Amino acid sequence: MFFLFFKGREKEKTLRVIFYYIVYCIINEAIGYYLHEINKSDFILFALYTLLEFTFFSLFYYYALPKKPVRKVVPIMWALFFIFECIDFFLINQMNAFDSFAVGVESILIILLCIYYLVIQLKGTNTLFVYSTFNFWVIITFLIYLSGTLFLYVMAENMIQNREFRIQYIVINSVFNVIKNILLSIAMLMKPTPIKNPEQKDRNLDEVLSYNLKN
Repeated sequence: MFFLFFKGREKEKTLRVIFYYIVYCIINEAIGYYLHEINKSDFILFALYTLLEFTFFSLFYYYALPKKPVRKVVPIMWALFFIFECIDFFLINQMNAFDSFAVGVESILIILLCIYYLVIQLKGTNTLFVYSTFNFWVIITFLIYLSGTLFLYVMAENMIQNREFRIQYIVINSVFNVIKNILLSIAMLMKPTPIKNPEQKDRNLDEVLSYNLKN
């Protein structure tokens, strides 16, 4: 809603990726609830969510980064994770278990990318305050959300049948989902920082708001 009201007509590619990610999360929750009601296995849904979540974040990260060598690594990283997810789901778990290992790998990769992004912002030569950009709030969102749910997802494969764990899973996952949505709402409300340099007016806004590494 915040995206549609405040950012819908703007051209920030990063926020559009996050908007589509949120829409997918809503659809995924609805399908998951339906499968639960009819007592159908939703392990395929979990695996698909893991892959698509990493896809959305990789795309966001690709647009958010300035044109540096690490940006070229993102598609390669995504391709390797796609192969790994397929092997884990079809051969290791055999489509019959929660993909905890793949979720753990996904979370660690995204957390490392978030940390890298924050490091290059702090080392950058741009005079903008780092917290004044919407990309910063999206990065912080993923960092908090995945850090808070990492061990929960890693334990899920072996503990999902335990009733007490399932209650804790629902509570913790719901809390961090609420935090995620609040922080993403803040990102949607951020106003674009004015571009003072005339030479930057025609540049992609995502690149302008991404800090440059020091030479």
